[in-house]
Amino acid sequence: MSDNLQTTLNNLIHSGVWSNPAMSTLINDYTQYHLVLVAAGGLLVIMFLLLSIFWGVRLKRAPKADTRKWTFEKKVYFSFGALSLMVGALFALIVLANATNVVDPHHGFTLLVDSLGTPNAGTQKYQLYQAFNTWIQSGIPNIPAVAQNRFLERISFHSTKALVSGVLMVVFIVVSIRIWNLLIKQSKANEAKWRLKENALLISGVATVSFSLLLLVIVVANMQAAVAPIALTLLYG
Repeated sequence: MSDNLQTTLNNLIHSGVWSNPAMSTLINDYTQYHLVLVAAGGLLVIMFLLLSIFWGVRLKRAPKADTRKWTFEKKVYFSFGALSLMVGALFALIVLANATNVVDPHHGFTLLVDSLGTPNAGTQKYQLYQAFNTWIQSGIPNIPAVAQNRFLERISFHSTKALVSGVLMVVFIVVSIRIWNLLIKQSKANEAKWRLKENALLISGVATVSFSLLLLVIVVANMQAAVAPIALTLLYG
């Protein structure tokens, strides 16, 4: 047997040995990694669809101004409705792409193996790959201790990162809601040209929305890594 992890995996793949208990563990983790995104992404698609409906209702109920058809309030509702639809559509595409790996993980896993390199001898990644290689060749379901420790480290790291990102996301959402409500309130009270304060609030409002969406992506990505750490450890060490 080869002492190179990539070669070992490719040999097993090309010989059709997917029933190896160690290989089954890898495949199941790879499948679970994509399943988390399908489940979380599906919920987000529904959430953003409901948000688009919510903003559409707000847009329809928003009062019209005497001087113009589209007030700042209506523009805000329309923009958030359009953004919700676009983000929901994007997550729908991501869900569909990952669902194929859940239904048939073998092709995607083969591509993952093809992307593996050969780490430099003596490095932590090299030692980890050697442990993986010995484990795969043994065919036993029990994961070696060096790999288990790396999995636990990755789970702890990504769980913490997901939690912190989730808290920050909530903070940004709350701040964003207050900013946009204030802007709408001020636009009703003063239809004249905006001053520096209003422009600064507008920029802050756009920034908080952008950061909220970015943090949402970070939360989902770290949830995947925390729930299914083996595939990521195999890929990144």
